[in-house]
Amino acid sequence: MPLKTNTIFLLCLLLHALPVLSQVSDTSHRHSFKPTTDFDQRFYYTAAETQNIWGYRAGVLIDEKFKLGIGGYYMNKNDQALQSALAPDLPERSITKQMNIHRQLYLGTFYYEPFLMRRQLWEWSVVAEIGYGQTVVHTTDIASHAEVSSARAALIPAGLGLSFNFKLPPVMHIRCFRWIGLNAMAGYRAAIYRQDKQYNYNGAY
Repeated sequence: MPLKTNTIFLLCLLLHALPVLSQVSDTSHRHSFKPTTDFDQRFYYTAAETQNIWGYRAGVLIDEKFKLGIGGYYMNKNDQALQSALAPDLPERSITKQMNIHRQLYLGTFYYEPFLMRRQLWEWSVVAEIGYGQTVVHTTDIASHAEVSSARAALIPAGLGLSFNFKLPPVMHIRCFRWIGLNAMAGYRAAIYRQDKQYNYNGAY
């Protein structure tokens, strides 16, 4: 699918997932708010590579129906590439140097997660998110260890996924164990805006 088609499709799904809060007619109803946190490691499968991203999410569970929160993510990746350069003693000739490309991704997100189904030990939900981040790239000559270039580029990604969460039962009637669980998520992320088109962040996870 072209990027434009992916983006339009993703935005339509995001809008479809947003809650219609104005439909709440009983203004006297007391809303419940509970904090929620979780570690979030994802593997993104793009056309060129697999990206391993580490993150953490914190938010609030509202009325036991949906979550709202923020997330922070980080990727640290090293690649090697050959690059042509002019020979210092013979400017008319070019030589090939081996470079180390150190790429870092810093990303902050806002997410909305309504539940599709909830049971005592497991639950299904949809995770819709949008964020802002930056890609920082340092290129270093492996032989001389000298930094050749440094670049920074902005990124605005959006994603939609399906999440399954398994919750531990209370152990010895201690309910704090209910905060511990295992989560699996699958979905798709698309970059709404990429300042540097060299790096592809569109792909399934």
